Amino acid sequence: MKVFTVWLAFACWIWAASWGWAGDWAYWRGPEQNGISRERNLVDDWSLDPPKNVLWVSDIGGRATPIVLNGRVYLSCRTHHDVNDPDERIHAREQVVCWDAKTGQILWRDELNVFQTDVPAPRVGWASMVGDPETGNVYLHSVSGIFRCYSADGKVLWERSLFEEFGRISGYGGRTTTPIIDEDRVIVGLLTINWGDMKAPPPKERFYAFDKRTGKLLWVSAPGGRPYDTVYSNPIVTVIDGVRMLICGNADGGVYAIHARTGEPLWGFRMSHRGLNVSPVADGKYVYIAHGEDNIDSLEFGRVQCIDATGRGDITETHSVWRVDGIKAGYASLLVHDGILYVVTDNGILLALDSKTGEKLWEHKLGTVGKGSPVWADGKLYVMEVNGNIHILRPSREKCESLSHVQLMATKIEGYDEIYASPAIADGRIYFVTRDRTICVGRPDVEPQSDPIPPMPEERPPEDQIALVHLVPYETMLWAGESVEYEVLAYDKNGRFLKRMTPEKLEIESGLSHVTLEGNRLIAPADAPEQGGNVVARVGDLVAKARVRVFAKLPWKWDFTGYKDRDVPPTWVTAFTEFRPVEVNGDVALYNLGGQGKPSSYIWLGPDTMRGYTIQADVMLREKQRRLSSAGVTCQRYNLILKGNTQKLSIQTWPAHIRMDKEIRFRIDPETWYRMKMRVDPVEGGCMVRGKVWQRDQAEPQDWTIEAFDPHPNEQGSPGLYIFGLAESFFDNVQVYEEK
Repeated sequence: MKVFTVWLAFACWIWAASWGWAGDWAYWRGPEQNGISRERNLVDDWSLDPPKNVLWVSDIGGRATPIVLNGRVYLSCRTHHDVNDPDERIHAREQVVCWDAKTGQILWRDELNVFQTDVPAPRVGWASMVGDPETGNVYLHSVSGIFRCYSADGKVLWERSLFEEFGRISGYGGRTTTPIIDEDRVIVGLLTINWGDMKAPPPKERFYAFDKRTGKLLWVSAPGGRPYDTVYSNPIVTVIDGVRMLICGNADGGVYAIHARTGEPLWGFRMSHRGLNVSPVADGKYVYIAHGEDNIDSLEFGRVQCIDATGRGDITETHSVWRVDGIKAGYASLLVHDGILYVVTDNGILLALDSKTGEKLWEHKLGTVGKGSPVWADGKLYVMEVNGNIHILRPSREKCESLSHVQLMATKIEGYDEIYASPAIADGRIYFVTRDRTICVGRPDVEPQSDPIPPMPEERPPEDQIALVHLVPYETMLWAGESVEYEVLAYDKNGRFLKRMTPEKLEIESGLSHVTLEGNRLIAPADAPEQGGNVVARVGDLVAKARVRVFAKLPWKWDFTGYKDRDVPPTWVTAFTEFRPVEVNGDVALYNLGGQGKPSSYIWLGPDTMRGYTIQADVMLREKQRRLSSAGVTCQRYNLILKGNTQKLSIQTWPAHIRMDKEIRFRIDPETWYRMKMRVDPVEGGCMVRGKVWQRDQAEPQDWTIEAFDPHPNEQGSPGLYIFGLAESFFDNVQVYEEK
């Protein structure tokens, strides 16, 4: 009996840690990851003018859904500075805001710079945060690829730079995925192209699973194919047919399931010739998802799809339960409750479909543009529409009754407020985030009540036989003189965790030649050169792999002598897709074809924690169809750019918004080598970004060519190369060093 009691307590703890308490809204779609709240006695109507059932209003708004955890509300958003005012725009940044859930008092906020992304200012703060009910920590995925873990009080516990470490692709639109917590993992989806065995095109949509307490990378999974575009479909975790699955839409136009604990692929279902942005929702063994683009097998645009998720492999032809083509629902996620599937279409219509057959039951007009996902609670639907519309509805199978309709006007410009977020419900209060404000709605005299959250379905019991092993950490960056210690995690065939093991023996698979192995530790000697490759551990017939990059101590220098075919430095992130070595006037340089019409390209040369260095490189531009590229170097997340088309030299850190931008006229001749030199110096009240450019065959000038002051300094960042590839460009003699 004692053993059973301990087991039951452990099972309850796991359930609570996975799903959250009834009073929390720790994931953007709620504790069950499906837009359903079990709370009761919620308000049926409200208004701002005159105030009715409004508990507090903050003038800080955004586009992401807030989360609520342990009596605190968290939101990722942009700082609200006038981006058109030159005196204001330098202060435009991304921020995390934490309010007291009852009073609306700001408890803390943390601002961080936006850097080296083509995301425009209005789309900053795209992804929602996620909270961990077990530890109370919250997690941010910024538009600049900063993946950060905060304590409840705002202390940064760990951080990873997804751009610089893993080659996250930003794109123009700002699409950024919301992380998810599952047991001891925090998992985030990224479109990436990287180094080593992840360096070759095309990019892939990958899931990165980190230890939620330490930030250690556990595994990477890439279940889809060639991407069509960037996406923001967010994952769910559920148990179907006894197997714990992570399910998500993909940039290749399909929806995929992987083992939630290991990342091993389970099934895939192909739907569209564009990436999927809608997040899936599960009900029993059925998964529902939609899109608003091309179908792979019909001429109609858009589809709502029901999938039997018990299959394995490619189940496109075998496990479709029903589909309705011609419904364009490519933004808002679906909601299923009591046999009704609720769909918000792109043109602002709420549809009710029979979840078993797809038969249309009714429709209700919300407005003109539908992007926020609906929430069901207390017998009501809470739905938001882009043009300031917030609806409270009472649905049934026969009809949809409107209980409340509020349309919000903008606070700083003419017209309606804009809404992209979904509602969040916790402790009897409903939170609405608009572009201009955050509103808490509820009745102060009503005690919060909630029905219990149903547990996940039971998983298959663990099996004794080990079927899969992971070597952890999966990816490591080491400086010469450092080391890393490994462990092996063992799982059964259903993805159930079995045990932790010390690897009996590590082996070098490829790419690493100047390292030593001692037991479960890999050591990079103090004189180790630049290198990158794989380490493997064997458990019987099973093999587990981990990726390692070793960085030599500064100075670094690459002149590319001896490079041929598709050689690039082994530790450079994204370099393989951007460069190939070519001979130029008897020398070897790295060549970028250009003319591909894609956003800015960044090549990362080292760890994101570097600071206090100087980067130098030779750059040449070649004219093509009367165009010249922009090209340059990167230091601590600032760019020094030769803008060939406009004949300017520029310092930038956020090209799409130009938060801090200094430009001067500078003659740039094609077929001429220029030497570029850059560093960032801390000064009182900020930093000074300094750049120097001269023709390579001339003497270095004594003075800096261009300087810019930033009151919000980037205090660290990888050295790198920058390209806006309108035409051909060449790089040679790249150096990174410390100046005395």
